[in-house]
Amino acid sequence: MIKRNIYILFGFLLLLSSCITDFEETTNYPYKVGDIYSENGVMGIVYKISEGGLHGMILSFNEIACEWGDTLLTDANDSISGMENMKKIQTQDDWRDKFPAFAWCDDKNKIGVSGWYLPSKLEMEDILEERAILNKVFESIGTEVMFGKMYWTSTEYGKYEAYHGNFLNGEIEYYALKINKIAIFARAVKSF
Repeated sequence: MIKRNIYILFGFLLLLSSCITDFEETTNYPYKVGDIYSENGVMGIVYKISEGGLHGMILSFNEIACEWGDTLLTDANDSISGMENMKKIQTQDDWRDKFPAFAWCDDKNKIGVSGWYLPSKLEMEDILEERAILNKVFESIGTEVMFGKMYWTSTEYGKYEAYHGNFLNGEIEYYALKINKIAIFARAVKSF
């Protein structure tokens, strides 16, 4: 039984490592929206480019259903910079326990990798604009698609609500309760 489980685990790891190699082979310069980004241990899907594709933003492959966070005003109301909102959340006492969406994104910052955070309202609008392309890529690589779901932004609306992107209608909405942990997802973003 143990031997069988070891073989299954080895097979899974072999499959996973072959997928990572495939991602690395698909990295193209300059980047365009929908490309798989894989450099120095950082992987994601390009959703925005600048400087002709030399720089831009990537979206994480995976997601989590979770709460935005505690029902207190945090001053994380920057509509433009999710990184600024992340910094404000990180000043809160016990922020990792009280703000699960932010903690999950920050957990991607390890082993020399930094810069992952929960996107702002404006950054989510950029993702929503490219949702058709992103969903096709997610589907083609066998990961969770975003269509029909709602995703947190880091931008607080008030004491009880935060903005979120609705991937069914393509709109930014604000009526989701920050403590809602069932129907709202989080994905991290990072600049390159």
